[in-house]
Amino acid sequence: MTASDLDVVRSVRRGDREAFGHLVRGHQGRLFGLVLMMVREPAGAEEVTQDAFVRAFTHIGQYDERRPFYPWIAAIAVRLAQNWLRRHGRTVQREGTALESVGEPGAPASGSLSTLIDDEAKRSLWRAVAALPSGERTAVILFYRDEMAVSDIARALGVTTGTIKTFLFRARRHLRERLKTEPEISLDERPSR
Repeated sequence: MTASDLDVVRSVRRGDREAFGHLVRGHQGRLFGLVLMMVREPAGAEEVTQDAFVRAFTHIGQYDERRPFYPWIAAIAVRLAQNWLRRHGRTVQREGTALESVGEPGAPASGSLSTLIDDEAKRSLWRAVAALPSGERTAVILFYRDEMAVSDIARALGVTTGTIKTFLFRARRHLRERLKTEPEISLDERPSR
């Protein structure tokens, strides 16, 4: 947790309701991207993301200040997204619908040729990630894109760390198969930032 997140949480706990807006602005894009990859519908993702922030605000007293804020709110969002999927009958199906109309998280604007090639590689990777089964897809997003620890992902999904490691192993295997023609994409390392 950054010092500013901790300061904001403490301000909210002291009754400064408007301070929570700093947390929303700081984490909404990342959280929306996570939820969108899970629920696959922009309107549903907006609803779930909004609900996650409302839930976080109303339960801010339960937040453990020794832990980073994002994994805590991501856990809330993941559970709400899972509930949303169940309500819409989409828990077990493989959701391979294209996301081109939505765009990939963190996709930069086009420019030079190297940027365009980089963008295409990212689009190919995100399309492949989007086609993974739900558990694998969520684990990949949280581990690689959001750089969460395996233990935090397990807590967010309500499973064991072994299950997350299995999801990641299977996801890497599926992605390697799907991306054989694009060897420059590596899933063995976390992305450099």
